[in-house]
Amino acid sequence: MSRPLFGSVGILGGSFNPVHNGHLRMAIEAREALDLARVELLPAKVPPHKGESGLLDFGLRFSLLRQAVEGVEGLVVNALEGEMPVPSYSYATLSRLREMFPATNYVFVLGSTDFLTLPDWHRGLELPLLTDIAVVDRLGLGQAVVDGFLDTHWDWREEGPGVRRIVAGRRVVLVPMARLDISASMVREKFCAGLETSGLVPEAVRGRMLAEPHLFKDRWNVSP
Repeated sequence: MSRPLFGSVGILGGSFNPVHNGHLRMAIEAREALDLARVELLPAKVPPHKGESGLLDFGLRFSLLRQAVEGVEGLVVNALEGEMPVPSYSYATLSRLREMFPATNYVFVLGSTDFLTLPDWHRGLELPLLTDIAVVDRLGLGQAVVDGFLDTHWDWREEGPGVRRIVAGRRVVLVPMARLDISASMVREKFCAGLETSGLVPEAVRGRMLAEPHLFKDRWNVSP
């Protein structure tokens, strides 16, 4: 794959309720495929499409993320959204990062299915005008689907295999990834049902869940 984003910093946001191995693999695949300097995982204080019902406390989710990335090269955790107004809009976060670190080139990392929902996000269709985007293809949708979505919303040109340039904007780069069907809802359901979560979440996270189950079940058993 072409590596036009060498040395950039990836940003992977989300509720991380809780962080699971699919999140980590997304971050790792993007960092390695694009030669990013690092990927920063930013937990949302209040996700705009989910609210606070059933959501673990921000401090706990942040702590779990730090445990999850410990010892994983190139992955770090950033608490910025915990200090910003809620709900946690990606456009506002990326704008703030650019203001704070104007010399850094940021790459917004998201899954291919999330990329296709950008019209539903707050200023979502402006994101490719603000920052480069790495679309991690967790479900094997392929380049044709991404290109079709680009056709609908922006003028663009091809800059190389998997690399698209939005006219008057930034790059959208497709990152292939082996399918890994893990979701936070799956983890929550299994844990609350007393089932095994080994292999779904990092062992440090699993250990914390088992050691302090009330911190998790008290929130996750709340009906949406």
